[in-house]
Amino acid sequence: MFLNWMMNKLKKQGEIMKDNTNYKKNRKKEVKQSYNKFNQNKTKNNFDDQVEGRNSVLELLETDKDINKIYITRGEKQGSINKIIGRAKGKEIVLVEIDKSKLDAMSQTGNHQGVIAIVPPFEYCDVEDILQSAKNKNDEPFILILDGIEDPHNLGAIIRTAETAGVHGVIIPKRRACRRK
Repeated sequence: MFLNWMMNKLKKQGEIMKDNTNYKKNRKKEVKQSYNKFNQNKTKNNFDDQVEGRNSVLELLETDKDINKIYITRGEKQGSINKIIGRAKGKEIVLVEIDKSKLDAMSQTGNHQGVIAIVPPFEYCDVEDILQSAKNKNDEPFILILDGIEDPHNLGAIIRTAETAGVHGVIIPKRRACRRK
């Protein structure tokens, strides 16, 4: 008799444990869904034209390109971040200190290294403008035509290399060009 009572009790506990397992599975699904919604919302707040990472921002500061704002992580400053702050102040660029979590939310690559620079949108031009620019410099036109580049980091590296090689312009496809993820 005691054995039957104990078996019934264990069966009921087993049902409760099954319910708990289902609850945990459902809860995990709910958490995942809310996380995905959060990620979708955070990508809407990203800037179209931003440069992430300490070395990339330092390189950008060495050029004469416009920079709207530089976001840096609030807190202790170590290493090359001090160099970035000094150069930005020298160029009178707006510096904004924000929490790491906000910088993580802004980041498109996930590897911001505590700094994100916001730059004005890149302006495109016609091929005629590129040819006219070369003519004004009394140079033979040097144009780089790219197709099938899928990784934005590769595209950036190619463009930086092209600029140092003296390329007057880079032509990329209007559609099916690489995009940030």
